[in-house]
Amino acid sequence: MALQFVVGGAGSGKTRCLYERAIEESMKHPELSYLFVVPEQYTMQTQREIIRLHPRHGVMNIDILSFKRLAYRVFEDLGVQVPVVLDDTGKSMILRKAAGRRRRELTFYGGHLDQAGFINQMKSQISELYQYGLGPDDLAQVREASDRRLLGAKLKDLEILYREFKEYIKTRCITAEEILDILCRELPRWGKLRDSVIFMDGFTGLTPVQYRLARIMIGGAKDVVCALTVDLKEELYRECGIQHLFYMSRHTACRLRDMAKEQGVEKKEDIRCGKRPAWRFTESPELDFLEQNLYRYRSGTWQGDAEAVQMYEGKNPAEEISFVCGQIRRMVQEEGMRFRDAAVVTGDLSSYKGEIAHQFGENEIPYFLDDKKSILENPMVELIRAALDTVRDFSYESVFRYLKTGLVYERGSAPEEGEQESSTQEAPVYTRAYVEEMTDRLENYVRALGIRGWKQWEQPWERRFRGAERFNLEELNAFRQWILAPLSRLRQAFRAEGATMGTVAAAVEQYLEEMELEKKLEDCSAFFLERKAPGDENLAREYGQVYGLVQELLERLGSLLGEEKAEQKSFIQILDAGFEEIKVGMIPATVDQVMVGDITRSRLEDVKVLFFVGVNEGIVPQRKSGGGILTDADREVFKSFGLTLAPTAREDGCIQKFYLYLMLAKPSRRLVLTWAAMSAEGKSQRPSGLIGEVKRLIPGARRIAPEQLSGTVRTERDGKERLIAGLRAYQEGERRDRAFLEVFRYFYSSPAWREETRKLADAAFYSYQEGGIGRAAARALYGPLLQGSVTRLEQFAACAYAHFLKYGLELMERQEYELAAVDMGNLFHQSIDRCFAVMKEEGRDWRTLSEEERKALVKTCVGQVTEEYGNTIMGSTARNAYLAGRVEQMTDRTIWALAEQMKKGDFEPAGFEVSFSAADNLKAMRIRLSEEEELWLKGRIDRLDLCRDGEILYVKIIDYKSGSTSFDLAALYYGLQLQLVVYMDAALELAARDHPGLTPVPAGIFYYHIQDPFVQGQEGMRPEEIEGQILKQLKMNGLVNSELEIIRHLDREIEKESDVIPVAMKDGYVQESRSSVANSRRFEALGRFVSERLKRAGQDILGGAAQVQPYKQGNRTPCDYCPYHAVCGFDTKTAGFGYRRLKSLKPEDIWQEIEKGEEAEDEMDQQAAAGN
Repeated sequence: MALQFVVGGAGSGKTRCLYERAIEESMKHPELSYLFVVPEQYTMQTQREIIRLHPRHGVMNIDILSFKRLAYRVFEDLGVQVPVVLDDTGKSMILRKAAGRRRRELTFYGGHLDQAGFINQMKSQISELYQYGLGPDDLAQVREASDRRLLGAKLKDLEILYREFKEYIKTRCITAEEILDILCRELPRWGKLRDSVIFMDGFTGLTPVQYRLARIMIGGAKDVVCALTVDLKEELYRECGIQHLFYMSRHTACRLRDMAKEQGVEKKEDIRCGKRPAWRFTESPELDFLEQNLYRYRSGTWQGDAEAVQMYEGKNPAEEISFVCGQIRRMVQEEGMRFRDAAVVTGDLSSYKGEIAHQFGENEIPYFLDDKKSILENPMVELIRAALDTVRDFSYESVFRYLKTGLVYERGSAPEEGEQESSTQEAPVYTRAYVEEMTDRLENYVRALGIRGWKQWEQPWERRFRGAERFNLEELNAFRQWILAPLSRLRQAFRAEGATMGTVAAAVEQYLEEMELEKKLEDCSAFFLERKAPGDENLAREYGQVYGLVQELLERLGSLLGEEKAEQKSFIQILDAGFEEIKVGMIPATVDQVMVGDITRSRLEDVKVLFFVGVNEGIVPQRKSGGGILTDADREVFKSFGLTLAPTAREDGCIQKFYLYLMLAKPSRRLVLTWAAMSAEGKSQRPSGLIGEVKRLIPGARRIAPEQLSGTVRTERDGKERLIAGLRAYQEGERRDRAFLEVFRYFYSSPAWREETRKLADAAFYSYQEGGIGRAAARALYGPLLQGSVTRLEQFAACAYAHFLKYGLELMERQEYELAAVDMGNLFHQSIDRCFAVMKEEGRDWRTLSEEERKALVKTCVGQVTEEYGNTIMGSTARNAYLAGRVEQMTDRTIWALAEQMKKGDFEPAGFEVSFSAADNLKAMRIRLSEEEELWLKGRIDRLDLCRDGEILYVKIIDYKSGSTSFDLAALYYGLQLQLVVYMDAALELAARDHPGLTPVPAGIFYYHIQDPFVQGQEGMRPEEIEGQILKQLKMNGLVNSELEIIRHLDREIEKESDVIPVAMKDGYVQESRSSVANSRRFEALGRFVSERLKRAGQDILGGAAQVQPYKQGNRTPCDYCPYHAVCGFDTKTAGFGYRRLKSLKPEDIWQEIEKGEEAEDEMDQQAAAGN
């Protein structure tokens, strides 16, 4: 029996030495067993290398094992019955159950149990305690002896969960960490041990239980040979601090030497691998120098250039990986290397693997990602989680998350070739395409009506809403019932009397069978294998494994927790904990591929070029999170009691340096370090300190600048990027790039790329051509009789194309079950109108209404309106409930202001919500467009006030606006604000009809902005002064008849500036510069002008006008809030697109144009067109 070490720096040939010795001795002594003990992730690579080097190309009497595999070998030989082994998935499920059961006793962690990732952290902590041999009593000892209250509370909860966990598994199973404890007990009885030579390689350090096993091996095996990485210039058997680069190797050597000495085992002389340059670096002395000097106290400086060490700074991770792709392509195409000669590593694989997968796939670079993939992202797992969430609450989110997994359809229900799927057939075929289409319709219906909860989903749907005429409710209800059938059975499993975890798990398994998920996943796997896109082979393997893994999880849940009572929330949490732990391991699809891994776990062999990406501060070395169960300070307390745990963050930082040293010594020809100036989220980053260290050691390291990258076209992806860039440049006038023409010729002459090349060229040289839909199409859409509101014509004036989409194609935004701005406006309007209507019905006078009476009136009327509007939506969310209260507050303020304004004048309300249309035979509402075509308008006046003065009847109209709309003469002139003038013309006609013998005269057209303004109060201000300030802010805006008598009827109290109307006076005369006024003649001219404007707009609509040419007035444009922007594609950067720029005109100039009549119309259109 003897112990021997093989020592040397990284790349010195230690592993090769072990391989050759094991092969040589195994051939000489076939009667002996040669055991190669390596970390679990290294077993396959070691086996492959030994087979490659062995003259007989087989392992013969050499066994490659990890400690865990050795345990099962020993148990099998000795006939040891090992209990069921609990893996991480089982641990998480049991911990979730234990935490739920003891929740009330957990004073420190009780509020954290439902937080994402907490159970996983607790599982890791308990695994660590097992690994280092600490039990609940050790936790109690530290808790009782420590004077730190926070740590005491933490350890008490941890102890409760740890005891509960151990108690639960005591008679059922063991943890994976306990396997090696059993091995320690059984290994001395294993007869083969004394005839075994054991080689240990690949370990940077050992855990306590592994040290115990090593002790048994040293004392029982024929020989133990262990490879350790250490600088030969250092004293191997001299203990040192953890900050030393080779601390772990030296500590391991000392421990193992002492074990041999204690057992009287011979310690043979070390085998020193110290040839220079090291075996690995014979072609790159710079890398040999780096290995000898990195992180050393006494280091030299490399003199001269160093092509073997290169650096690159990318703008972001995407640019980093783009650079790596180009370099890999270049080394394969120009240097004759294979893909397997390159490897990519990073300190943050989770952040980089998505970008690597995307760009490597685009560049057709085969790669293997050395990382187990979580099944949480798999559609089947998402389906199960969504189904369980759905049967719990039937919320909108859970139902459509479930339907959009892509697995809810009837397998084998596709129509025969040539047969069209029909959504109107009596017995729908639930193909994937049909389900997707119906899901979209269902979603629109559910969102519009706020359907949620089992009760609303179970009942037949009969309600309608605006736009619901497009829905076939019979078909929608059939689809609803088809969805509910399997879900209702799953729901019943939870509600059944005596439901247990086992019965519910069985119900989930039955649901999986009913949904034919195994067959569906097989179909997906076959699809990926047939498609053969980058990454498809791994996807095919994942889809092939996941059903079995989920079924195994459900069976394990039933066996571990089967008798436990099934509460819906806890079952979902336990199953989620299991899903979070399951990872799908991948097998390399081919030998010739780039290895992608991390700096600690991945095993890299025979790498010629290493790309180390993401060498940024915080990533390399990676900052250890201090947010775990036990902090670094807690671990120091354990250490003070002589109890060992995993390294602290400071210790881990020192250990990471050793891993960095090992990784940088992996390549034999070239080391490429890259970092990003910004993160993927756009945050600035600094390079790691490692970059500064390498620069210090090797000043001549080659720094590659982006401009040095030649842009050589190496793949079709490169060519496509060059093609797109060249087309853009060509379109902008740069036409000297001959390389681009060659690329264009290549793609256009290729049948596979010709059509796409043509589309790219068309897109690059696209120019919008102004046009319309033509008179025939317009006639087919609208008919000879054009009907609608004035708002429709204003929409046309703003943008003809938006009008076509809304009124021609009837495109609608998705209806939402919430209080939108339009709903708030409706509530205000209806509440105000109800208040005025009640006052009129009861014959009450606004001028004598007290504050208490007003508030009671408002409360009653708003209550009635909200009840009629739908109490369900008003109370559906806290936001809506708040807004409902806001309606009452603002309505009260509005009623107060309107009443105060009425008190100041002589007008009386004559009508509320006064509707009128062409059917009323009003001239203003019926406009002839041609011999065969007419424009019929309809509208509604919020409030119509009248004031009689002898034989004259003054007419005032008010339009309530919940937004800040102001009367704008220029907007009226350009057709964007026609409503009030049309309403006034209609009101004058109605007044003349209802009051024969009186002459109607326009008094004013007004907007009232519904708001509850704040005023800047001053100390000592009286309440009436504050109300006066508020009333000023609530003044109506619009256009007032300038006759003094009319102004006095509108505001009897006016002296300088009215608080009611937009009029200012001086010396008894109207100050027109500070007022918005027009005489009766101008009011008449305004009516004629607007009528002609409407006529012209109607003619243009029926003529097929639908051009994408919105107006722009200053910074204002209808595109700002247009819901159709994604449809029209309007972009001023695209040739042919442009705004109709409306000139800024003075009011007097506008009046002159209006009074010209039709001549002004033609001139106005010409001006607008010229402004484009």
